[in-house]
Amino acid sequence: MRRILCSNNVRDTGRLLENVVFLELMRREGDVYVGQSSGGEIDFVTNGPGGRRYYQVSESVHDSATLDRELSSLRAVRDNYPKTLITLDDERPYSHEGIRQVYALDWLLNEDHKKQ
Repeated sequence: MRRILCSNNVRDTGRLLENVVFLELMRREGDVYVGQSSGGEIDFVTNGPGGRRYYQVSESVHDSATLDRELSSLRAVRDNYPKTLITLDDERPYSHEGIRQVYALDWLLNEDHKKQ
Protein backbone atom coordinates (compact mmCIF):
# COMPACT_ATOMS: atom_id res chain seq x y z
CA MET A 1 0.00 0.00 0.00
CA ARG A 2 2.79 2.42 0.93
CA ARG A 3 4.54 1.81 -2.37
CA ILE A 4 1.32 2.51 -4.25
CA LEU A 5 0.91 5.88 -2.52
CA CYS A 6 4.59 6.88 -2.49
CA SER A 7 7.36 6.47 -4.99
CA ASN A 8 10.00 3.90 -4.11
CA ASN A 9 12.59 6.69 -3.80
CA VAL A 10 10.82 8.39 -0.89
CA ARG A 11 12.59 7.80 2.42
CA ASP A 12 10.06 7.67 5.20
CA THR A 13 12.01 5.72 7.79
CA GLY A 14 10.88 8.03 10.59
CA ARG A 15 7.20 7.44 9.86
CA LEU A 16 7.72 3.71 9.54
CA LEU A 17 9.51 3.70 12.90
CA GLU A 18 6.61 5.60 14.48
CA ASN A 19 4.18 3.01 13.10
CA VAL A 20 6.27 0.13 14.47
CA VAL A 21 6.47 1.76 17.90
CA PHE A 22 2.72 2.50 17.86
CA LEU A 23 1.88 -1.14 17.06
CA GLU A 24 4.22 -2.42 19.76
CA LEU A 25 2.73 -0.01 22.31
CA MET A 26 -0.75 -1.25 21.37
CA ARG A 27 0.44 -4.81 22.01
CA ARG A 28 2.13 -3.96 25.30
CA GLU A 29 -0.16 -1.34 26.79
CA GLY A 30 -3.53 -1.44 25.03
CA ASP A 31 -4.71 2.13 24.56
CA VAL A 32 -2.29 4.59 22.96
CA TYR A 33 -2.94 8.31 22.64
CA VAL A 34 -1.27 11.33 21.08
CA GLY A 35 -0.41 13.87 23.74
CA GLN A 36 -0.01 17.63 23.85
CA SER A 37 2.12 19.75 26.15
CA SER A 38 3.12 23.39 26.17
CA GLY A 39 6.31 22.25 24.40
CA GLY A 40 4.44 20.62 21.51
CA GLU A 41 3.00 17.29 20.49
CA ILE A 42 3.94 14.09 22.30
CA ASP A 43 4.02 11.17 19.87
CA PHE A 44 2.48 8.58 22.22
CA VAL A 45 1.02 8.45 25.72
CA THR A 46 -0.04 5.18 27.33
CA ASN A 47 -1.97 4.42 30.51
CA GLY A 48 -1.30 0.70 30.74
CA PRO A 49 -0.70 -1.67 33.64
CA GLY A 50 2.65 -0.01 34.40
CA GLY A 51 1.06 3.42 34.75
CA ARG A 52 1.28 6.44 32.45
CA ARG A 53 4.24 6.67 30.06
CA TYR A 54 5.30 9.21 27.43
CA TYR A 55 7.15 8.41 24.19
CA GLN A 56 8.81 10.47 21.47
CA VAL A 57 10.03 8.70 18.33
CA SER A 58 12.69 10.02 15.96
CA GLU A 59 14.80 8.42 13.27
CA SER A 60 17.89 10.23 14.57
CA VAL A 61 18.71 12.95 17.06
CA HIS A 62 22.37 13.45 16.16
CA ASP A 63 21.48 17.00 15.08
CA SER A 64 21.18 19.17 18.21
CA ALA A 65 18.16 21.06 16.82
CA THR A 66 16.32 17.77 16.27
CA LEU A 67 17.22 16.57 19.76
CA ASP A 68 15.96 19.82 21.31
CA ARG A 69 12.72 19.63 19.32
CA GLU A 70 12.05 16.03 20.34
CA LEU A 71 12.82 16.66 24.01
CA SER A 72 10.94 19.96 24.36
CA SER A 73 7.47 18.41 24.51
CA LEU A 74 8.58 15.83 27.09
CA ARG A 75 10.39 18.42 29.21
CA ALA A 76 7.20 20.49 29.36
CA VAL A 77 5.33 17.64 31.09
CA ARG A 78 5.65 18.34 34.81
CA ASP A 79 4.83 14.94 36.28
CA ASN A 80 7.13 12.10 37.29
CA TYR A 81 5.91 9.42 34.91
CA PRO A 82 8.54 7.76 32.68
CA LYS A 83 9.48 9.58 29.48
CA THR A 84 11.32 7.80 26.65
CA LEU A 85 12.87 8.96 23.39
CA ILE A 86 13.14 6.06 20.91
CA THR A 87 15.56 6.47 17.99
CA LEU A 88 17.51 4.51 15.39
CA ASP A 89 20.74 5.97 16.78
CA ASP A 90 22.60 2.81 17.82
CA GLU A 91 24.05 4.01 21.09
CA ARG A 92 23.90 2.96 24.70
CA PRO A 93 20.85 4.16 26.62
CA TYR A 94 21.30 7.77 27.60
CA SER A 95 19.43 10.09 29.94
CA HIS A 96 18.54 13.70 29.14
CA GLU A 97 17.52 15.16 32.51
CA GLY A 98 15.51 12.04 33.32
CA ILE A 99 14.24 11.38 29.78
CA ARG A 100 15.63 8.04 28.60
CA GLN A 101 16.96 7.79 25.05
CA VAL A 102 16.97 4.20 23.80
CA TYR A 103 17.87 2.42 20.57
CA ALA A 104 14.65 1.29 18.87
CA LEU A 105 15.79 -2.29 18.30
CA ASP A 106 16.79 -2.69 21.95
CA TRP A 107 13.43 -1.28 23.02
CA LEU A 108 11.52 -3.57 20.67
CA LEU A 109 13.41 -6.68 21.80
CA ASN A 110 13.16 -5.92 25.51
CA GLU A 111 10.55 -8.25 26.94
CA ASP A 112 10.88 -6.65 30.36
CA HIS A 113 9.24 -3.49 29.01
CA LYS A 114 7.58 -2.53 32.28
CA LYS A 115 10.96 -1.19 33.48
CA GLN A 116 11.15 1.25 30.55
